[in-house]
Amino acid sequence: MKQFRILVLGLLITGLSSTDEPTINNDNFKVAPYLQFATQNSMVVLWETHEEASTLIEFGESVLNSGEPVLNQSRTLDGRRTMHEVVLDGLKTETNYFYRVRSEYADGTVVMSETYPFKTAVEDENAYMFALVGDSQKNNDTPWAWERIANLVWPDRPKFVVHVGDLVDDGTKLTDWTEHFFPGGQILMSKTSMYTALGNHENDADFYYQYFHNPPPEYYYTFNYGNAQFFIVDTNRDVTEGSEQYTWLEWELAKSDATWKIVLHHHPPYSSEENDHGDTWKEASTMGTHARNLVPLYEQYGVDFNLFGHTHVYERTWPLKENLINQKEGVVYINSGGAGGFIEDFAPTRNWFSAELQTGHHYCTFSIYDRTLVFKAIDSDGNMFDTFQMTKEEGSRTASLMQPPAPMIHPMGGIFEDTQEVMMEAVFENLQIRYTTDGSEPTSSSPLYDGPISINSSSTVRARAFSEDNKASRISASKFRKVEPLEPVSVTSLQEGLVYKYFKHTGFDFLPDFGNFEPQKIGTTTVITIEDLRDQDDYFAFEFEGFIEITEAGRYTFFTNSDDGSKLFIHGQEIVNNDGTHGMREREGEVMLLEGLHPIKIQHFENGGGEGLEVTYKGPGFEQMEIPANLLKSKN
Repeated sequence: MKQFRILVLGLLITGLSSTDEPTINNDNFKVAPYLQFATQNSMVVLWETHEEASTLIEFGESVLNSGEPVLNQSRTLDGRRTMHEVVLDGLKTETNYFYRVRSEYADGTVVMSETYPFKTAVEDENAYMFALVGDSQKNNDTPWAWERIANLVWPDRPKFVVHVGDLVDDGTKLTDWTEHFFPGGQILMSKTSMYTALGNHENDADFYYQYFHNPPPEYYYTFNYGNAQFFIVDTNRDVTEGSEQYTWLEWELAKSDATWKIVLHHHPPYSSEENDHGDTWKEASTMGTHARNLVPLYEQYGVDFNLFGHTHVYERTWPLKENLINQKEGVVYINSGGAGGFIEDFAPTRNWFSAELQTGHHYCTFSIYDRTLVFKAIDSDGNMFDTFQMTKEEGSRTASLMQPPAPMIHPMGGIFEDTQEVMMEAVFENLQIRYTTDGSEPTSSSPLYDGPISINSSSTVRARAFSEDNKASRISASKFRKVEPLEPVSVTSLQEGLVYKYFKHTGFDFLPDFGNFEPQKIGTTTVITIEDLRDQDDYFAFEFEGFIEITEAGRYTFFTNSDDGSKLFIHGQEIVNNDGTHGMREREGEVMLLEGLHPIKIQHFENGGGEGLEVTYKGPGFEQMEIPANLLKSKN
């Protein structure tokens, strides 16, 4: 899990003198200043310089009849850096401010931005408007699209923007960020904050976490604005019932007392797109993705809107509940994937859930005051093509707490050697937790949880929360497996690096039996990578094999992050299964290892589209990292 960035803010302006007046030119920045995560009392400003430089923001409140922006406050960061991220806190609610940034390189060169405006978040009871965009990724047919959409959104003066993912075409390519996304969106992002969800094209890349300021763990989070609460989920990761994100969302929705509840993620629960979910010109379609796993939560807890992208079309559903149109209690699903990517089309026959359909680049706006909401969808020529108004009655569409949220179990399962301590937690204090350790269904007469429990054998811990009137939650379950550490092997005549085999193929959906293929190339490598070893972009596969040296006995977690499928084996045991055709996706597995050499094998295949393979691990005394080259061995 990537760590949330904590910034120490200085209060004095240091090291920013220059004999020459700096030139105001955004081209002097690698990424020009932009805004993130607005609250009623703070704003986050980020920018990137080409070289390490000092950090200064000058800012001030808008003053009546001042004649020019008053920049009478400042923030600095100690030291030099290329990525600058500063929290402006202690601000007034719903107040206009101006800001500009300055950075000085070691040679004394100063770069300075123009002066930009921003406004802090509104009072809870006041009106506000926000914009929705999705899939701003570049494509060769309409490379102008994202900049045009951003330039259309800005004149609407939204309080903030939400982006439902696929910001760029390939999140691992720096130029997709610095030469397309940020320049295209600069007129908008320099003046209003943007809240983002991860798309599959971001590939969960480090650049995403570098460039955006979201609460931990960053790939899912929640924020409030006015009388609305927004819930951001990463549908590239597991969202099935009982998963980390599913349980988190259940808890957050249950706790929310917001007038409007809006969930954002990338993949569509309902979709009429022609061939992403089955080629509708030849076969049946699932009419949506795995994101439909989350729909029961939306319906139970009174979610008003689910916003997403992924398919590059515009679609608004009727209000839906229990797979039927329900205009009183249903959830409205809006697919807005038209901010940049190549435009797709719809199935040849209309789906029962579709209210409005449109192809073409576009964006959407939501204007909210109290219990009234006005929605608009606008195309890339500035023409409105869909609109509606919704007014909620007092007490309507509130959470239906027919059953309490399920408890959380910590940890969520895994392996152990001697004993394992297990803790449980309920969302509300007045809920009781009943549990079993033999895999049976917990009932109101099962043991009452009143503190950590200790298990000393392989067990499935199952738990339920019970309300005071004996209503039961769904069951949370975690599997714990007691294992003996794997013994090292004795090998002589070793060389550094793993042996790799490189294959070419015509396409498959899962990892094959590599024994049935003839490798095109065999060699050794000290780094588990595909970048410098392949000679084509698509339809290839790798198998890496050798030994890993373990320097301290204990529990180790191995990770593969790959596009497409991958697996990792230790002593022939499958530890990580990340198989199948998919974008960059991380999976993990645990194993107990004694000090010494242990056989390791990694398999990977690539079909079409993007490609990538990263193998990391963590163990006693260290966090997730790349496996050091000197610990990878093979027979000489």
